Amino acid sequence: MHNSRSMSWLGPALFAALAVSLTSSAGGGQISFVPQKAPVLDLPLTRSLYDAEQRALTDGVETSVLQAEFALQGLHLNDAGLMHVEIVGPPGSPAVSEDFVESFGGTNRTRWRHRGSLLLPISEMSNIARALPDGYLLLPPDISQSTEVQGEGPAVTNSFSYYYNGAGGDGMKIAIIDGGFSGLTAARNNGDGPPTYVGVKYDDDPFESGGTHGTGCTEAAFDHCPQASWRLYRHIDLTTFADAVENAVDNDVDIISASISWFNLGWNDNSGDACASANHASDNGILFLTASGNYAERHWQGDFNPGYGSEDWHDWTPGDEDNSIIISSGDELRSFLQWNGSPDDPDYDLYLFDGAGNELASGTEVLTYDKISWTNNTGSDKTVYLAVYRASGGVTDFELFASLGRSMQHSVAWSSTTSPSNATGDNVVSVGAVHWEDYDSPNGTGGIVASYSSQGPSNDGMLLPDICGPTSTTGFTYPGGFGGTSCATPNIAGALCAFWSADRLLGTHAPYWLISKQAALWRDWGAAGNDNIYGHGGGILIDYVPNTLWVARDYGNFFDYRSFPFYRVQSAHNAATEGGRLLIFPGGDYPEGVTLTKALTVETVEYPAVLGDE
Repeated sequence: MHNSRSMSWLGPALFAALAVSLTSSAGGGQISFVPQKAPVLDLPLTRSLYDAEQRALTDGVETSVLQAEFALQGLHLNDAGLMHVEIVGPPGSPAVSEDFVESFGGTNRTRWRHRGSLLLPISEMSNIARALPDGYLLLPPDISQSTEVQGEGPAVTNSFSYYYNGAGGDGMKIAIIDGGFSGLTAARNNGDGPPTYVGVKYDDDPFESGGTHGTGCTEAAFDHCPQASWRLYRHIDLTTFADAVENAVDNDVDIISASISWFNLGWNDNSGDACASANHASDNGILFLTASGNYAERHWQGDFNPGYGSEDWHDWTPGDEDNSIIISSGDELRSFLQWNGSPDDPDYDLYLFDGAGNELASGTEVLTYDKISWTNNTGSDKTVYLAVYRASGGVTDFELFASLGRSMQHSVAWSSTTSPSNATGDNVVSVGAVHWEDYDSPNGTGGIVASYSSQGPSNDGMLLPDICGPTSTTGFTYPGGFGGTSCATPNIAGALCAFWSADRLLGTHAPYWLISKQAALWRDWGAAGNDNIYGHGGGILIDYVPNTLWVARDYGNFFDYRSFPFYRVQSAHNAATEGGRLLIFPGGDYPEGVTLTKALTVETVEYPAVLGDE
């Protein structure tokens, strides 16, 4: 078909104070110093956790002070001095045992394959790292980014013709995986969420916590298929996300909607555990809908360009070594750098400065990726500057993402899709965004994709996204409209749920194939055919008629299995219910002889059909 590390606490024992000079605070700046890199740790431990441990061992520093300092770096310490971390082993190995974790006074949250989501004593990081088996790594948690619902979605996708005529998801199981379901009870009491659901969470906080993003996603999907069965998962890191997918597989879920993005999990397609989880769902008969991402304006990709001022600072344009972005007051910027290379060659580091040249954050791990985190607690919106330094090695291509903020000064929209959009499973569907008010635009219309909607191709050249969905639709939780591919994804997931419920005998891939082909017929925006902006086009459904069977020669169902669109009209007729409809999609030549003995409506979707002319 379609077809992460954090900043270090800058301890004086490890880092010299850095004096930075930007010749211009509005872009076009050159950086005039050479960073002094800390010694490489001889431990399977990221420097950010090592530095946090050293800070925690400082005499007289209260836990509340540490919590505030670490929170600004995206690290989470609880009142008992336990840090949220993950331990990741080589693929195919087991997760570290509960006995190992408990021997250091830690707590195991959940284990998935080779990963563990844990709470470990901050003062024991080095000792734990020394005791790990070979190949295991102790690191800050890989936390997803939310990709930002009565909603207009059912009307513009035409799923309302299914819902209002009896195909509202009955017999289907749909799952939403997200980081927050605050306000879900209020939405349900208002009739905007499932009256019953199974909720799964992975920490001690209430299920209805972590923000309203997942509640908005649930509402958007619920609008299309309120009669479905619902499973809602509140994950907290990549391990718990993977465990949620595993749980959905074990509980026979049909559709998963995940409006979240992962970064720094590997340069190539199918790299990392987010893709492994999406492909696992796909392989087990689940349609896995994933947001393409909201990063078209907050992404840069290309070869490292040695700067005019210094050969080791990247030039975004000739003579400009800093990439500005505006961060609103109170927001946390997470920025992710990843490159195509080995941990030894090259080694790039990510820095963040303010306009006066003060260093705000840095990522200096000796890996093929870096991550920094910085919270704007200045009380006003602030322009900050991202810079990439070549600590060693040669020139290769890299990409940079910013989690939020207004557009980067230097941005590249192509190849800005996020993981697991780059999973290649047949039933993994990447969803882009078009505003619902533009959704009736005719084929060939350009310029209507949401400006933020991430575009393909993947780093291995796969066409992405697969399809677009309506965004900025409204709901109880977001009466002014819920933006982003986060909204588009559950809208398409809900439409597919309604569509599939009209014929539960269809196999997993058939509903998506049919909706994508309808999109190509009636919502093929931009360049003709599948492309890296709109995919096949906007998801749209033909009007519902009970007991509809599809005949689509292009699907290639040569043996006329009932679980796919039929190859021959006669086979569809034989399987049809009296009084039902045969849809010949989109039309075409069916030369086999046909004997029709049932009272059926026979229609084409777009073009005439010629039957039995041989």
